[in-house]
Amino acid sequence: MSEETAPQNTEKRIKEAARKVFMEKGFDGTTTRDIAEAAGINVALTNYYFRSKEKLFRMIFEDAHRDFFHESHELLQKPISLREKIPQLIASDFRLFAKNPNLSLFLITERHRHPELLASAKEAPPAVLFFLDQVQEAVTQGEIRPVAPAHVLQLIMANVQFVYLSKPIMFQCANIASAAYGEFIANHQQLVTQMIMTYLFDF
Repeated sequence: MSEETAPQNTEKRIKEAARKVFMEKGFDGTTTRDIAEAAGINVALTNYYFRSKEKLFRMIFEDAHRDFFHESHELLQKPISLREKIPQLIASDFRLFAKNPNLSLFLITERHRHPELLASAKEAPPAVLFFLDQVQEAVTQGEIRPVAPAHVLQLIMANVQFVYLSKPIMFQCANIASAAYGEFIANHQQLVTQMIMTYLFDF
């Protein structure tokens, strides 16, 4: 079946190629020709399906943003205690970035360079607000250390994401071999979980 008679397959190939190229080069470093070559089609066909690089990038960015928050949003608003929820959130984030190690850098970098891409996502999602309210309630009830809820969210995000963002530095400075990095990540997950839980609950 030709590309012309299989539009859905062609569109999928273009999106998969665009995601790969944008993740590697970012919006500014990517051309429509780069995407077409990665998809194995011509530039005209790429433009036919997506009209412009900007439109395709916005679509890829929004998809990546959903991937970033999908599982964590379900956990953030899950009606379970913080003692159960926080370790699950940490584990969920480690799983996500193990599968998509460039995701965090891509979202952070492109959000700084092109803030207009997230114009529709300026307000905190309801799931995040639910979690922040839950943390505040735990503080009020004396269940956890008195701390601003946003700091709890930041502690989780920073301690998970930076281990992937800093991977090249760790290879060089800490002399960690590539083959041993998986074990390092697993140990780091345990340390992060223990550190945050101890800080919040043992006071």
